[in-house]
Amino acid sequence: MTISVEVRDSNVSKSMMQLKRTLIREGLFKELKKRKFYTKPSVAKRLKREAAEKQRHKDLKRELRAAIKADF
Repeated sequence: MTISVEVRDSNVSKSMMQLKRTLIREGLFKELKKRKFYTKPSVAKRLKREAAEKQRHKDLKRELRAAIKADF
């Protein structure tokens, strides 16, 4: 996987922000954080289950907002 950012008009700071946004979107920082320490399989399962529950809750709220918005 190759990520490249073009620097235009010698504006390095804007290019750095674009690179950071791209890396965040790709999930690189989450992956590095996750691999920093060993996680026991039982803890990994628990974290995965909690993340799935959180995502289901977010999806449910989004659907609810859309349904309410569609009624108006």
